[in-house]
Amino acid sequence: MNDSRYLPTLRHERRGGIVLDGSLAAREQIQVLADLYRHDAEGVGGALIEIADLKERVDRERELGGIGNAAVVRDELVGELLDDIGGAEIHLDHRVNHRALMQARSLGEEARGLYGAAQQRVAELETAIAITRGEREARRRCPACALALLISLPR
Repeated sequence: MNDSRYLPTLRHERRGGIVLDGSLAAREQIQVLADLYRHDAEGVGGALIEIADLKERVDRERELGGIGNAAVVRDELVGELLDDIGGAEIHLDHRVNHRALMQARSLGEEARGLYGAAQQRVAELETAIAITRGEREARRRCPACALALLISLPR
């Protein structure tokens, strides 16, 4: 999985949020996992069940204030399984300068798009916060305004 086509891409499908799509890499990993399962169903199936069981232990340990080592054991098992299916690292090819340059340029373009989307989200959040603060201030002033109106009305 060291090809640039597996780099996450920026998606703008959801309004108000930044979405990165890593489905190409995930698809390949699932296909490799399926092949591995075909060759060693008992071993792979047992590892997946153990990872799922450890998740429940991690949740229980978290409720007890983090006492225990289930999270470490689970992470090691997940790491071993990831290594078996080719890992999750994305390596840029440094041997071919042109290709590495194209990969770096692609990463830069994705980063620029991510930055732009993040800046837009920041502006949206700042606007929403300002509106919420204004509404809150108006509600705080409202009882005083109502009292002033009641006092000023002729009887």
